[in-house]
Amino acid sequence: MDAKPRSLTVYLAALVTLALLPLGLIAVLQTRAVIAEADDNSRSSVLARTIEAASREQELLQKAVGAGAGLAAALAEVREDGVACSALMQRFLKSAPEFVFAGFIRPDGIMACSTADEVMDLSDASGFSKIIENPQLTFSVNRSGAVSGQSVIIVTRPVMDRAQLLGFVSISIPHALASIPLDVEDQKSDVVIALFDASGEVLLSNVGLDEVSGYLPPAPDKRLVLSNSGKTFSDRTPLGEERIFAVATIIPGEVAVIGSWPRDVALASVGAGSTALTIAFPILMWVTGLGVALWGLHRLVIRHLDSLRSAVRRFALGERDPIESLEGAPQEFQQIQTAFNRMVLLIREAEAQHERDLVEKTLLLREVHHRVKNNLQLIASIMNMHLRKAETPEARRLLEQLQRRVRGLAMVHQTLNQNSQMTTINTEALIGHLVAELAHRPPILGQVVEVDCRIAPVELGQDQAVTLSMLVAEALTNAVKYVGVPQDGPPTISVELTRPEENTLHLKISNTRGQTDDGADLFHSGGIGQRLMQAFLRQLDGSETITETSSHYVYEVTFDIAEVEGDSEPKTIADERGGDARAAAE
Repeated sequence: MDAKPRSLTVYLAALVTLALLPLGLIAVLQTRAVIAEADDNSRSSVLARTIEAASREQELLQKAVGAGAGLAAALAEVREDGVACSALMQRFLKSAPEFVFAGFIRPDGIMACSTADEVMDLSDASGFSKIIENPQLTFSVNRSGAVSGQSVIIVTRPVMDRAQLLGFVSISIPHALASIPLDVEDQKSDVVIALFDASGEVLLSNVGLDEVSGYLPPAPDKRLVLSNSGKTFSDRTPLGEERIFAVATIIPGEVAVIGSWPRDVALASVGAGSTALTIAFPILMWVTGLGVALWGLHRLVIRHLDSLRSAVRRFALGERDPIESLEGAPQEFQQIQTAFNRMVLLIREAEAQHERDLVEKTLLLREVHHRVKNNLQLIASIMNMHLRKAETPEARRLLEQLQRRVRGLAMVHQTLNQNSQMTTINTEALIGHLVAELAHRPPILGQVVEVDCRIAPVELGQDQAVTLSMLVAEALTNAVKYVGVPQDGPPTISVELTRPEENTLHLKISNTRGQTDDGADLFHSGGIGQRLMQAFLRQLDGSETITETSSHYVYEVTFDIAEVEGDSEPKTIADERGGDARAAAE
């Protein structure tokens, strides 16, 4: 089975899509690059804003580290003098009001001098053993400072005399003073900023030390997070929220800041939401290209094809008007229009000439039928004159039979002359005229001969119609010749043509039998009529049935309707009659 043809629009759409595919791939690659760049910009912006949010805390911690370094250098000279040491601490605290405590701790854990003016033993304090084992700069958190009673960040720095550990300088920064300020938009966006030390301990957060864990990545060791310093990454919090995390170092090797940002806020920070429009660009390019191509196809091709198709359809339905114009058509369609118009004009002229030839042929043929009919009627009139002068019954009967045949032929030509269709003849009109012309005869024994005629209207070709008319004429002549008066009714001649099937005709001609007044049964014509009827039956390619009873004689013929061939030349009545005469002579 052949596949259903597709529309030209479908093919063009496929070709345009194929042509734009490389550009689409390039656009997709560029789009991916733009998206990646936008994502990098967004992450860089998040990182920068995170560092900016912790800038005050960074400055404060760096100041504490620097102050610790200065105090360590001064303490190398006055550590043994408790009064001088305490005075140093007091002067420092007055010069740096952002700090709430400063003190010196000896290696044995005794705080010999501090801003608290009291000696304290910290040897058993948590974390002291660690700094003794590994003396270095450390940061820790004390929720309740031993001296200040506040939640503080403790910066501890070792005091060294070359390779000898002399003790530690401890400086406390209150959380209340070191709170991380955020702008209004970031506060509304649920942005969280937190500071970590090298061990992964949270030093400070804008949401508090107790709640910050719900906003941080669920890393088993937060020191792994510090390894991503200067980077951003995506992860889910313990609460299942996906967030963007930015990590940056504010005290190299010691303290880092981490920013926890909602994903939509982070991507919107540099307008990353516009990436949706960037992704739509290849699709928009394809739709635009396809739309322009289809518009051009309709404008330059389809509408002109529709005009040509409409013109061809009208031409097939019989209209012979040329195409007026194809507005704005390309040169190729203009050439098609010119060729179509030339074809229409040539065919229209040829059809007009054919119509004139047909009318002329019809007129000539009608004239031939008219003249033949007149000649046959003239012959019948001459035979009628001889009939009046005939002296013997045999001569009169022969002349009457010949006269009926001549009159039958004349009636056929008259029917052909009056028929509106020259290729077919209506059986109802043809046989009806024959019956009206040939079935008339004088009363028999004073009784009028009744004629019953029932003819189905069927269109037959001229060849078959003429042959059928000859057969009817001969059979009707025999019926008129041998009709008699039956014992139970008037003399009757019946002619019936029916159509039992679509392509079959059935002819039935019958007459009553009985007494006559002309001695017909004493006369024998030699069977010429029967031989003619056999010849006509062979031409019809039919079969006959004859039924004889004491009161009726029935002649029946069944034959198939022949197809009308318009291209073939029909036989003339003279040809038919000549063949019948030869068949009868044989």
